[in-house]
Amino acid sequence: MRFLASSSRARIVAAALAAAAAVVLAGCSPAPSSPSGGAAAGPSGTTGAATSAAGDITPYCPSEPTKIVFIKSAGGQVWSAIANAEFEAEAAKCPNIQASWYNGTSGVQGAIAATNAAVAQGAKALVVIADFGAAQLPSLRKAVQSGVTVVTTVSDGGAQRGTDVTDSLLWDVDSIGENQAKWLDEHIRTGKVAFLGGQPGAPSTETTFNAFKAALSRYAPGIQLVPDTWVPTNWDSAQKRRAVAGLLAQNGDYAAFVSDYGASDIGAVQAIRDARAKMPAFLNIGSSQGFVCTARQNDIQWLGQDGSTRMTASALRIALADMQHKPSAEPNPYVLFTYADTAAGTMPDCDPSVSPDADLSSSLSVPDLKKVLGG
Repeated sequence: MRFLASSSRARIVAAALAAAAAVVLAGCSPAPSSPSGGAAAGPSGTTGAATSAAGDITPYCPSEPTKIVFIKSAGGQVWSAIANAEFEAEAAKCPNIQASWYNGTSGVQGAIAATNAAVAQGAKALVVIADFGAAQLPSLRKAVQSGVTVVTTVSDGGAQRGTDVTDSLLWDVDSIGENQAKWLDEHIRTGKVAFLGGQPGAPSTETTFNAFKAALSRYAPGIQLVPDTWVPTNWDSAQKRRAVAGLLAQNGDYAAFVSDYGASDIGAVQAIRDARAKMPAFLNIGSSQGFVCTARQNDIQWLGQDGSTRMTASALRIALADMQHKPSAEPNPYVLFTYADTAAGTMPDCDPSVSPDADLSSSLSVPDLKKVLGG
């Protein structure tokens, strides 16, 4: 087990981009202590007055060399590359931080091995997306017991703060779901909707879906969820294309699709075009330039909530604060902002100079995104 150097990372991203590009071209011719989310946004970390403003890493920079590792283990290769770039850019503001990442594709055992290896190699803190849920918790708990600060983000697998992990930063699923349900009620009103998620059992999809389902029943009584659970697609464009083709064949036209990774929704759009079906609305998070261009070219109604790749930098700041037993001013849960809302006339530009995989809701500049994604 080893952590990916820049050259290795570039090869993985390049492979992911090659796979994604074919689908893009077809589509054009992305907490609180309980995993359910929902608490009002507030500061994270220990109690007491915060020593810095949200987003300021300076007061927490370590005085000695400190190894910190970001661990991401399943799906969303391009999203992962951008999220890691955000993590590394934030870490670079502290000269004593030695930042690296593990971007695994070998399943839960790979994620566990990466956690154990990071601890064995002297990591003082881990920022972890627990893609495999509860199966990862024993390794995270062991790291905490070894004195390593562990902050989960995006997905925490139901971890208990102070026992399984040091802290956790999840996106505000209640806010996301409520915004989506109210938008559907106001602009779509009636019809079928399906939720397209990650790999089977993905904790981040499960919590995001549950919040959406609850909000739908409360705010959008005219919208019917079909099927009544979320559809696994591994956050992959090709799998979404097959899944949506099956949904259309079985259930007919849909009024909307909801997704927790909009970058791969290009595959869903292609399935709709293949079937010559009525184009539904899309409501998603984690978008991309490819989906922006696809939405513009197909005149898609779209609500995009985004900024999710920024969460790794926020989780890093929380980890540093926790290491020093200081309070953190980071809002927790993490509230995504509205990136696109066609009903309100808010629509990002389709920029052909940028990789279709680039997520411009990132805090990274366009030149930096081009470096991350190879052009």
